[in-house]
Amino acid sequence: MTELKDEHFEVISKNKGKAREIGKLENEISDAKESVSVLGGAIACGFLQDKHSLILQKWIVEYEQMIEQYETHLTEMRSHG
Repeated sequence: MTELKDEHFEVISKNKGKAREIGKLENEISDAKESVSVLGGAIACGFLQDKHSLILQKWIVEYEQMIEQYETHLTEMRSHG
């Protein structure tokens, strides 16, 4: 009986850990999307020097790549555990 309870606690613990990791990834995705929005807004205002606008465009590409990687990882975690 004790072994069965230990197994249940282990499963519950794994599920809580997985839920925390999923939550962290969802927050990272949200933050990265907000960063893309803010950077895009700064570029759209048109007050930046061209060289700075280009730098921000590179950052946007990096954030978009991060979003794609995080979303792929999140999908894998949800489907495969």
